[in-house]
Order: sequence, then structure tokens, then C-alpha cells
Amino acid sequence: MKERIALLVPVYKNQLGLERSLSTLPTEVPLDVVVVDDGSEPPISQPKVPEPHRIFLLRLQQNQGIEHALNYGLKWILEGKYEYVARLDAGDIALPGRFTKQLRFLESHPDYVLVGGQVRFVDILGREVFRERFPTEYKDIRRIMHTRNCFIHPAVMWRTAVLREIGLYSDQYKAAEDFELFFRMARRYKVANLDEYVVQCEVNPTGISLSKRRRQVSSRLRVMLRYFDPWKRESWLGILKNILLLYIPVAWVQTLKTKLENKRGWL
Repeated sequence: MKERIALLVPVYKNQLGLERSLSTLPTEVPLDVVVVDDGSEPPISQPKVPEPHRIFLLRLQQNQGIEHALNYGLKWILEGKYEYVARLDAGDIALPGRFTKQLRFLESHPDYVLVGGQVRFVDILGREVFRERFPTEYKDIRRIMHTRNCFIHPAVMWRTAVLREIGLYSDQYKAAEDFELFFRMARRYKVANLDEYVVQCEVNPTGISLSKRRRQVSSRLRVMLRYFDPWKRESWLGILKNILLLYIPVAWVQTLKTKLENKRGWL
């Protein structure tokens, strides 16, 4: 029997967050949950998942970074017979109906390879901080990707077949490996976002986006330069915006996001 969806969850020293994410998984679509422990000490213990899901725990002997953990999991998934890969991070919550809606979209749009969705952000106490809206149409995504990432990493699902065409995550863009992969996809294939909220993400002070923010912005800049199009206004805006973000305190950015709820999609 051909397995359908592998849910890829990398984790490093976050047993409680992993358990919270997996215990709340929606159960309307069977998932094979592939957890990759990126060299945690002590090692991550295999949590339970609600039926009808199954769980597989893979381990890296040493901490190598999220892009290596993701690729380790993807190679395992590609060796199987999975049609789709979905993503989730430890601590984040997949909202009810997420996997059904994304699977339905990909099955009814065979010319699309990836679909994401809208995202709510909460603090470590579960209080909503802000919501983020992303463009839904491919023509808009292809243009706006020159300005910012149009996808939240733990909110996407894509076809495994596309990885055989374009390859796995690059290790050249630390903390922005997802942006580069999705940009690579969007240049060659159609991609989209659902207009519905599909995941609740935790704003964690120790997470990549905050603790490694300067590295992330620098990596995003290099991705934008790699795919720079001098004929696109957005390419110039993206470069300028990220140069400014290198020097703007992260607290200011979060305050602005909270006030505007990202209505213009600029941040």
C-alpha cells in the first residue's frame, strides 16, 4: 500500500514542545510522523501520537543544525513510498482540518507542488501575539518572494516528487534554508497558500527567528541576491528591507507586526 503523508518534525532539546505538538495532531487524515532528534542530550524519548497516526523516531548522533536534520528525515521519507511531506516544528500546533484541506488542494490542483496557509503566533503561555497573512495566488507569491518568504516553514505540505527534481535543503543559507528551498520551488513550479489558518506557531525567545535573527536576515539577503531580478521592483525592495532589518531591533519589528497584523505583508 502506498503511504500518503509523512509529517516531518525536527527537534532539539524540546521534549515538552514535541509532546504538545504531537498530542494535539488532528486525526482526520492518517500521518506517519517522522521525528528527527538533532543530537539532543539527553536524547529525545519517543512520544505517543493519537490514532490513526504512526511515529518513527530518527536520531543524529551529534547536533548538526536544522537543515541537516531535515535532510536526514527527507532522505528516509524518499526511500519510502510517500506522496506528500508536511512540516511541523516542536511546540507548534496544527489546527483542525489542516491536513485534510492541504491534501484536498494538492489533489485537486495537480499542477501545484506546494501549499501553505495562514498562521497565528502565540507566546509561550499560549496568548496570541499577532496573526500573519500570506498571499494565496501563485502570481502574487512568485513576485513577493523577492521581498520576503511567503511561507511559514511548519505550515507547508508539498509533493515528494518535486524533491527528486530540485534536490533537498541547501546548507549554505543558515536559518533561511526554507526560504531558499521554497524560492527554488516557486521559480519552477506553481505554489499557493490556503486562505485559512492552518497552524499556531509559538514565538520562542530561543527559537531560530529570534536567537539567530541576524544570521537569518543575512542568509535571506544572500538568497535574494542569488535569485535577484533587476527588472522586478520587489527584488530591489527586498534587498533594501533586509539591509534595514539587520539594524532594526527585533522588538520594534514585533511591535509593528502586532499593531498592523501584517495587513500589507511587508514584514
